[in-house]
Amino acid sequence: MKYLPKETLTFKTNLKEDEVITRLAHSIEPEKLIRSGLFGFGGAKPYEGKITGYTFSIKRIIKYRNSFLPRIIGQVERDMQGTSIKVKVRLQIFVLVFLFVWCSGALIGLFFIAKNVIVNKAFDPWFFMPIGMLLFVYILTIAAFKYESSKSKKDLKTLFEAEMIEG
Repeated sequence: MKYLPKETLTFKTNLKEDEVITRLAHSIEPEKLIRSGLFGFGGAKPYEGKITGYTFSIKRIIKYRNSFLPRIIGQVERDMQGTSIKVKVRLQIFVLVFLFVWCSGALIGLFFIAKNVIVNKAFDPWFFMPIGMLLFVYILTIAAFKYESSKSKKDLKTLFEAEMIEG
């Protein structure tokens, strides 16, 4: 899924499951509804979220605005070689809904412009506008998502003293 804003990863470590959860607990704080200048931009820890048993749902605490900041959902499991941390990195639901609405509007516009071009048998330069809108939102989404996810992957690899396996 290299060209989509989602990733599935597995981290392999020699740490015990409880040690992985303990390290993660020391790196996250509870989520705040609002994180802005008035209420304190950052946190004392690099991530916010929650841990339930051997599963977790976290996101990075950043001092700037990035709507494409990924949500990291993970499961810690014991296996034959040590411990596996299976992680899914995804966009947040609100952002997915917004992107769906945006792209639907652009596709509807493209449909009507294409229909007009076919019926009138004359090229309309407006044909490129919805294509440009779709291309713009795709590049923006992928670039911003990959930028943030690469930072999180590096952090988690260091935190868990792990080897990362993509796919």
